[in-house]
Amino acid sequence: MTSIPADIRGAIACPTCRGALDWLEAGARCPECSVDYPAGTAIDLRPASFHGKSEFQDWTDHWANENQHSFSQRFFSVYRRVVFARTVEWHVNRFFPERGVFVEAGSGTSETSERIDKRGGSRRLVAVDLVLDVVAHAHANMDARIAADCFHLPFANASIDGLWNVGVMEHFTHDLIDQMMREFHRVLKPGAPIVLLWPATDSLPQKGLRFVEFIVNNTSRRGAEAPLRFHPPEISKLTSSEEGRRVLRRNGFEPVFVDWGLRSLMAFKTVVGRRN
Repeated sequence: MTSIPADIRGAIACPTCRGALDWLEAGARCPECSVDYPAGTAIDLRPASFHGKSEFQDWTDHWANENQHSFSQRFFSVYRRVVFARTVEWHVNRFFPERGVFVEAGSGTSETSERIDKRGGSRRLVAVDLVLDVVAHAHANMDARIAADCFHLPFANASIDGLWNVGVMEHFTHDLIDQMMREFHRVLKPGAPIVLLWPATDSLPQKGLRFVEFIVNNTSRRGAEAPLRFHPPEISKLTSSEEGRRVLRRNGFEPVFVDWGLRSLMAFKTVVGRRN
């Protein structure tokens, strides 16, 4: 039997038909769709449709082992653990309930979740990411690791007690952001919190990274052959706190709190809502 705890297995559903899964020694099977989902360190619950998504290759390249050994990615790893993990810890402790199943939707390495207090095991943490290789090695603080598409989450309706992510929303168009938010709304229980760490147009660290990319790409041979890009394109940075509240409201969430970003050293605003 896969090592996913029983209470988390109870929330998991087929990403295609959303029916209950049969749990097997080597993973899970959807009896309705007749599809097997293999499991190793992580269980692969990505629907067949995910392969056609352009962002899949972007994120596969971003999380590739050879890229993670670069100086810049090592630096970002330290920054995630030293700065962003404290930001996530503060918001989770303030807004999440003391027990339940909680999902990091777009987890990457889950290094930003390493400081979350699991309340002696009462909080179950689930890492979800499109890239199997990175989620399979998510931080040890996570209780389950699932390769999945955030537009087709493998959870039953109203089965999750809280959801968060760090640096995910800005990579999608506004139409896709709304589509993803509706999927978050579907899987969250009524009243459950959502916490989104979202870089804004006035983010000082982000401006610094774009400046470095510009200098390198316009003054070196690398810029012509393989342009430097620290992250996949960030096309929908948050323009204001009010925009964050509007995104919540139009997708069925009550705005609770918007943090200006001091805890993340002005890298992210934090948008917090509760599912209506």
